[in-house]
Amino acid sequence: MVARRMNRLGGILGAVLVASALGAGAARAVTPYTDIASGGPLTHVYVGNELSCQISYAGDAAFELYPSRNVPGDCGTLVSLDGVLYAPDFTGHGSSAASGVGVTTAFTPESQTAVTGTGTAASPFRVTTVVRLGATGVQITQIDSYVAGQESYRTDVTVQNTGAAPKHLLVYRAGDCYLQGSDVGFGFTEAPSAVGCSKNANNQPAGRIEEWFPITGGNHYYQAGFSEVWRAIAAQTELPNTCRCTESIDQGAAISWALDVPAGGSRTVAHYTRFSPSGTIGQPPSVAPPGSSGGGDPNNSVTPGQVFSLPSNHRCISKRNFRIRLKRPNGVTLISAIVKVNGRQVTVTIRKVGRFRTISGRALTVKRLTAQVDLRGLPRGTFRVEIRAATATLKILKGVRTYHTCTKHLKGGSPKL
Repeated sequence: MVARRMNRLGGILGAVLVASALGAGAARAVTPYTDIASGGPLTHVYVGNELSCQISYAGDAAFELYPSRNVPGDCGTLVSLDGVLYAPDFTGHGSSAASGVGVTTAFTPESQTAVTGTGTAASPFRVTTVVRLGATGVQITQIDSYVAGQESYRTDVTVQNTGAAPKHLLVYRAGDCYLQGSDVGFGFTEAPSAVGCSKNANNQPAGRIEEWFPITGGNHYYQAGFSEVWRAIAAQTELPNTCRCTESIDQGAAISWALDVPAGGSRTVAHYTRFSPSGTIGQPPSVAPPGSSGGGDPNNSVTPGQVFSLPSNHRCISKRNFRIRLKRPNGVTLISAIVKVNGRQVTVTIRKVGRFRTISGRALTVKRLTAQVDLRGLPRGTFRVEIRAATATLKILKGVRTYHTCTKHLKGGSPKL
């Protein structure tokens, strides 16, 4: 207990010293992030470019996750794959008490968009963050969505396996609770497998809470001391579905899913994170899922023909080495693409698409994705070029065009976009 408190005290003093040097406000962040700012009650939903997070609630003097003055905080997405635990770069936050998570490999940031949407139920504020799990061939696309006026925000985590073999992994969403004005509290659970931190035991009577409420079923949960939660994740096993609900402790909470992702496939899990001073429980208000229509978000309504630009297939192309360009219509952010020739994947080059922050914090505007297709020297035959691109709302656009090499009668036609 003494060692744990000293660890916390060191983090608090570090944050205070930095904040004092900066004046009022949060400690300076080392990790780049995007801020979903609104009138609240969640006035700021901060998302790190390595899947960390922090929350500000209207009227509260400190943030809702520990460290209470840090952006981002000890909160976010973690993934266990092949015995390696991938996690946000907690040590890069300037102050952290997540050492219990043990040895981790930081996610490799790929891109992060600016905030899109208008903050309505049909067009929520959204931030899309893409990271890689090293050289495993696994990519995470996370979309955080918030509707102004609500006490919860939605997180969708999509795991894409670009490798040739299926992958089994565990996805965790976890946080070190800071119940405004106090670093200790109790816990509670509710159906379906939701878990949270609360001011009162089992949230009875109802009081301030922080909760992880699953949208995707089949999850496990855990509420305990903050270091116990991090150690449970460090074990890289399913969470135990237990809660120290009646004990006043320095606490944290987490939920997890076990996923089998086929080669070339993807799986998505989703949940709400709720912060309620009044202890409101039950199903949070609905937030439109990524990829749904409505709200005027151009990422939802864009068509393949607006994005794909392929060369003509009206002539022999045995000597062709051409580039496929994925255009970016106004307001549309492309976050990833896969191009295949007769089933074999070719390299896609990012050439400025959307807006994101680099690891150094510099903001860039990305314009397009390109792929080089080399058909030179191929024998007579038919070659099928397939394209799959994802927008910032995870709408999948597909395009196909067939090319013929060195045939006397060439088949024309338009691409099937």
